[in-house]
Amino acid sequence: WCDPLMTPTALKAFRRKLPDCDLAVYVDLGSRTVLSWDGALHFRQEHLDVLCACAADLFDSAPKGDGPVEHVLFLSPTGSRTFFRNLADPNEALCCICAADIAVGSLINAVRAALAGEDPAR
Repeated sequence: WCDPLMTPTALKAFRRKLPDCDLAVYVDLGSRTVLSWDGALHFRQEHLDVLCACAADLFDSAPKGDGPVEHVLFLSPTGSRTFFRNLADPNEALCCICAADIAVGSLINAVRAALAGEDPAR
């Protein structure tokens, strides 16, 4: 089963909006399952599974406060790894591997819009 908002077509449209995003993976955190993905390069399933497990571990270990943590960002000179929880369905997340110089604000806004089901062409 795949969330209709994050089908392969939706992920491709999302990545087209962010040319510095090399990989977008939509995951189920509870079952640690890759639901859908789109990438500039072909990634082996093992790589996608590790990214999914990393997202699940990060969100599982996040401080428990007023609500679920929305995102975790790892930025470095060689690239970025970003993990965004779908707040409408906190058991799902969008993971992205992007260029080092990605505009973080634009990325956050684009992910929020995609997870809200907004048209990526806007």
